[in-house]
Amino acid sequence: PLKGQNADGHQYIEDAIEKGVVGYFSEKPLDFKNGILVKDTYQALVEVGKHKRNQVKAVIGITGTSGKTSTKELMNHVLSNLANTYATQGNYNNEIGVPLTLANIPENIDFAIIEMGAGKVGDIDYLGKIVNQDISVLVSVGHGHVGKFGSFENVIKGKGEIFNYGNYSVLPSELKKIYNPKNPITYGENGDIEIRDIKIVKDGTVGIIKYKNDKIELKIPVYNIGVFKNIGAVAGVLYHLGYDPIKNLEVLKDFKSSSQRGEIIKIGDFTIIDDSYNANPLSVKNAIDILNRMEGFKIFVLGDMLELGEYSQELHREIGKLLNASYIDYIMLYGNETKYVFEEIDDKSRVKHFDNKDDIAEDILKFSDFQPIVLVKGSRGMKMEDVILKLRVMLK
Repeated sequence: PLKGQNADGHQYIEDAIEKGVVGYFSEKPLDFKNGILVKDTYQALVEVGKHKRNQVKAVIGITGTSGKTSTKELMNHVLSNLANTYATQGNYNNEIGVPLTLANIPENIDFAIIEMGAGKVGDIDYLGKIVNQDISVLVSVGHGHVGKFGSFENVIKGKGEIFNYGNYSVLPSELKKIYNPKNPITYGENGDIEIRDIKIVKDGTVGIIKYKNDKIELKIPVYNIGVFKNIGAVAGVLYHLGYDPIKNLEVLKDFKSSSQRGEIIKIGDFTIIDDSYNANPLSVKNAIDILNRMEGFKIFVLGDMLELGEYSQELHREIGKLLNASYIDYIMLYGNETKYVFEEIDDKSRVKHFDNKDDIAEDILKFSDFQPIVLVKGSRGMKMEDVILKLRVMLK
């Protein structure tokens, strides 16, 4: 049990035992059996996590402004076909989730893939002390959480702390000039792992991954340009682990994205791209790029990008300028901050700001004759999936 700001987990020990828990840590002596008295239950969790981590052949640590969860899932899909692999569940990527993930590593695991999140300088360094990863993967650096970090320079510094640990590294080619990691392999248009010819097609995204004289063309059943950068990171990890970084990507042809992360949903005459799990300037730019590359009548539903602090207005206006120049047919906005997006769009007939998510769903229905593609995105706190849930109900 851990002590939080509002509650002390110790008070739930008895209830947990009644539900079948067979052992526990405690900071105070209790009458229940199978308890281990410790000075600090959080530190005990960390030590258990470190112990379990040391039973694993190789640990991969992943961080980045956006794309870390998708990269983790792609990597888990590939490595699970090669060895016993365990990965962070959900987004358990903070100072509690990371040691908990390590402590839950099953027996006989070869590779552990650990997602590491950050809200300020020092967070990744702290998690790195616990994870002590063998391979450090940085997937992106952008303005997400810049409000918490205080400046973009701090974001760059904070994300780069991933390279304080591990003897091998993987990162986008454009970031190599910023960092000086150990034994790097890069990916991108000009990377060691080359990414080429990415296109959005009817039922997903296609592209080519190349390393030296070997290459593979893949089609991934998601609408996401960025997915190929994430695959580049996977190829880099394969290389460091001693596997063929190209032929082992073949298994990604049957990869399925997790819900709300670029998931393709067909509802009646509508094609919904559910990317509602989260949003930051980098991932929203990627979403606009996706729609620009697609054919058909395109609708973008965008909720606020949160945690941008004093930079919020500037960054929302930047998105507005991109949308103004885009080939998106209709733009639906929700939230206080997207009002700045609205102001940057010249043709007000192609944009509307809403105060109610149900109204967005009702407005989308008006476009059914166009058989539209609708991409839904917003920060987690905006719960933009409500728009899709409402659409499902209305179209039943």
